[in-house]
Amino acid sequence: MFQEDIAAFMESPVMQIIGTASAAGRPEIARGAGAWTCRERQTVSIVVSEWQWPQTIANLRQNSKAAATFTRPSDYVSYQVKGRAELRPATGEEMERSDRYIVDVVSTQMKLGLLPELIMPVLGNRQAVVVTLHAAAIFVQTPGAQAGSRIWSAAP
Repeated sequence: MFQEDIAAFMESPVMQIIGTASAAGRPEIARGAGAWTCRERQTVSIVVSEWQWPQTIANLRQNSKAAATFTRPSDYVSYQVKGRAELRPATGEEMERSDRYIVDVVSTQMKLGLLPELIMPVLGNRQAVVVTLHAAAIFVQTPGAQAGSRIWSAAP
């Protein structure tokens, strides 16, 4: 199960990256545009633009393996969730949630000195799909001595 503080972290205006690989092992990424967790089901759902990140979505349709990394831009605190993904179109309510996330994360980045024109090109929700990642493991990825440490696993 997701710990409450990690769930809240993933739902905050942090950068979200989903990593996948093709059948040939070629890596691809996509940037998320809003996330929320279901602690009881051990899932995190992330809005992703299929229009902007078609190869990542194709990889997920092909093999469903993914790693999602959530990073706070002010101090690089990071967590990674690995598991299997399911895809579906985003609902209207999820699109509204994604729109709020985009406003919040752009505001957060601007407070750190980044210009909106540098941030906006990578944050989109056109042709939005929801990637629901069923967590197999969660890792600390904050740079430093604890990076790569497993903090939770679905396996006993």
